[in-house]
Amino acid sequence: MVQNHALVLGASGISGWSLLNQLRSYPSADSWKRITGTTNRSFSLEQARIPAEDRIKIVSGIDLVGPVNQIVRDFREKVPDIDTVTHVFFTAYIQKDSFQQLKETNTLLLQNSVKAIETLSPNLQVIILQTGGKGYGLEFPKEVQISPPLREDMPRIPKPWYDNIFYYTQYDTLKEMAKGKQWTFSEIRPDGIVGFVPGSNAMNMAQGIAIYLSLCRRVYGERAHIPFPGYEHGYHSTHSDTFQDLLAKMEIYASLNPDRCGDGGVFNIADKDEPDTWAEVWPGICKYFGLQGVPPQKESKGMQEFVQEHMGEWQELCTSQGLDRKAVESQNWGHVHFMLVEFDFDRQYDLSRAREIGFTESIDTVQGYQIAFDRMAAAKIIPKF
Repeated sequence: MVQNHALVLGASGISGWSLLNQLRSYPSADSWKRITGTTNRSFSLEQARIPAEDRIKIVSGIDLVGPVNQIVRDFREKVPDIDTVTHVFFTAYIQKDSFQQLKETNTLLLQNSVKAIETLSPNLQVIILQTGGKGYGLEFPKEVQISPPLREDMPRIPKPWYDNIFYYTQYDTLKEMAKGKQWTFSEIRPDGIVGFVPGSNAMNMAQGIAIYLSLCRRVYGERAHIPFPGYEHGYHSTHSDTFQDLLAKMEIYASLNPDRCGDGGVFNIADKDEPDTWAEVWPGICKYFGLQGVPPQKESKGMQEFVQEHMGEWQELCTSQGLDRKAVESQNWGHVHFMLVEFDFDRQYDLSRAREIGFTESIDTVQGYQIAFDRMAAAKIIPKF
């Protein structure tokens, strides 16, 4: 009988939500005896739009930056069968205003979580650490040489930019903590994550795109030509998007194959082996909304500016369609702008290592967006098209 108990830290985020959803059935419906998600803010299975099952729980009010003894106390009091946890998926994240604060806070977040779980869960087997393209220096394309395709065996970026990457200190912390222990860990690196999450999520570029294009349809009508809201060279630059379900499956796969993936193994993950360009993806995304995606135009307005100018039309749309009015208010337009406009250089991933350890799943990038949009429509974040 399977006794696996998955603990997802940061279950209300775009990655944690998908892990909860995928653990229900991947790699099979009976792979996991228990699935527990934790959040700091209030969040329930109903809010998560995940069907209720006896084996699935979401536990709110878990503050992972407090003292270890307090986290231990919270886990013991609030998480059913915490002592049976076998697999931990770390997707928790706290935004801070400076690189130093980001590093200190998010490294402490991981370190204290692991210490608490070690204390309570004697059968702990695997920890999955989710990181991302920051490890390749993608935040500093003008200062650091970006040489795609990006591979896991590339050296860390040089100082002083090295000191701004909290993924490095998180990985090194886990590496040190795992010495002499019965548990092991893997690091999974997506690039830009495409997906849905109920409520707000600071790093959700797909939701920003969906709101923008829904409003374009409202303002300009069906079959309108919508220019890509970035630069011409960015429209043709190569990148690797990562659909949230594929990311979750890769993380689950790595957790169940520690002989191939453990001991600090690092793995890129993206939708498919071939790189994407916005020239290929933008028309397919726009088609979902009954629009025609076309190349950038110099006179095009930014997405945030357009949405702000047409807020009256958006409010009318919310009223007529029963949409969640908070979606626009909580949208992080800076992140969407960064991903579509500022990330205008080649940065595609090499997926050879994931394929070598047996993970072969892929998805068409436009299809990933479409599934995310369907989920947003069902949750009344955007209209149903």
